[in-house]
Amino acid sequence: MASKVLENILMRLGKAKFYSVIMDCTSDISHIEQMSLTVRFVDDSEGQIKVKEHFVCFKPVDDSTGKGLTELFINILNENKIMLEHCRGQGYDNGANMKGKHSGFQARILALNPRAFVVPCGCHSLNLVVSDAALSSLDSVTLFGLLQRIYTLFSASTIRWKVLTNNVRNLTVKPLSDTRWESRIDSVKAVRFQVTDIYDTLMELAQLSKADAGVRHEAQSLANQITDFKFLVSLVVWHDILFQINIVSKPLQNKSVDIVTATSLMKGCIQFFVAYRDNGFENAIIAAKEMAADLGVEPSFKEIRIRQRKRQFDYEGRDYLTQTQSPEEKFKRELFYVLVDTAHGSIEERFGQMKDHEQCWGFLYDLSKLPMDKKTLLEHCTNLHQSLKHGESSDINGMDLHVELENIRYMLPRGTVTPLPVLQYIHDANLKNIFPNVWISLKILLTLPVTVASGERSFSKLKLIKTYLRSTMANERLTSLAILSIENDIGQSLDLSDAVLQFARAKSRKVTF
Repeated sequence: MASKVLENILMRLGKAKFYSVIMDCTSDISHIEQMSLTVRFVDDSEGQIKVKEHFVCFKPVDDSTGKGLTELFINILNENKIMLEHCRGQGYDNGANMKGKHSGFQARILALNPRAFVVPCGCHSLNLVVSDAALSSLDSVTLFGLLQRIYTLFSASTIRWKVLTNNVRNLTVKPLSDTRWESRIDSVKAVRFQVTDIYDTLMELAQLSKADAGVRHEAQSLANQITDFKFLVSLVVWHDILFQINIVSKPLQNKSVDIVTATSLMKGCIQFFVAYRDNGFENAIIAAKEMAADLGVEPSFKEIRIRQRKRQFDYEGRDYLTQTQSPEEKFKRELFYVLVDTAHGSIEERFGQMKDHEQCWGFLYDLSKLPMDKKTLLEHCTNLHQSLKHGESSDINGMDLHVELENIRYMLPRGTVTPLPVLQYIHDANLKNIFPNVWISLKILLTLPVTVASGERSFSKLKLIKTYLRSTMANERLTSLAILSIENDIGQSLDLSDAVLQFARAKSRKVTF
């Protein structure tokens, strides 16, 4: 059954011709490193133009270096009769063995096929952006440490959790994720909008006579720390930033997302940080003062005196600017500016490669905004022609693409300007032979992967299939069960009667004389 489903996927892949690969690795229950391979292509087999991502296989990894993964990848392509020269995109996480410029997997594949564009995973890049920002200041580290301590205190006992749920009706406290940093919005949100309820719960726990002395002391300590105005401002600032990051991260995990949508989301995120740096701190102070009023505490920053060592001679000048600043200005400089600037700079750095793709493909994002200057449009088409050229072979002709774009822009129905609707129009009107370069260019554009979320989803199935009760499962059976589970829609649409007959012939024990 799994072989029939895989045959259907490979048949549609061959018809689409151009594809991208999405790869990721994880350890299974048997402590075997498993590599997941997913292919992405534009499918028009059912009359509707759709961007598809299909699981192909799990393979055990013996050598996780760039060289070992390359050899394993080539073997998988040969087993499934997939041509490497038709690969137009590579999508993985930000591991050193994958993104290495000299001996990494992507560099070795580019040496074999220079047209296999590398697109770093947007979700992993966003995750690293938040990770960089969280480690940028001591106050941020302290904030997340307090949130984790609050969750640990209540989750360690059913009695304490009952006390929490009696006082906090809407959102319960959540643990911090060590890998998916953007998911920390749930941990921050629960305290941000229910800080008064959580404070009352901590004080009730601190006064609970049945509780241990250590638990009561911990509850009292946490209650005192969450009433600190610096903590309240940090909580508001981090909620605003994580909320924006989460807005961008969710669409990037969609299978149908393309580089066009991802680029626009990144631009919006960068614009948010630019605007937030100018007026975000003042708004955070206003929100924190409201929280402080509900808690009944003074909304002011406490000044911490730093002990100065007496010196007979000062060989180095002291930082008088720091000494003359108010606690609020110092907090703004040491946490707010550092946090926002670190996140902004990290986004600019980690999504630089996506900007390069935008410069190459950007003119095709919206055909209604094609340059009216013929020279400029021809320059864009020529640059794309060079990007899709390897040796004497090229996917498109730049001159012909220029002519086709000049003509098709006046033929498209109103509102049909983005790649997917344009491809659907060309398909429905049977204009593939008239606009072949536009057809191919837009297909490759939509084929480029933006995220490796499909690879992560396959790992969810891996952990459901290969459990501690089936830890000795062979890899062939694991892959077959995973294909049937992940590609369930295809399996239900196929006629599997041939598979039943083939299985019967293979397993028949009758001897024909």
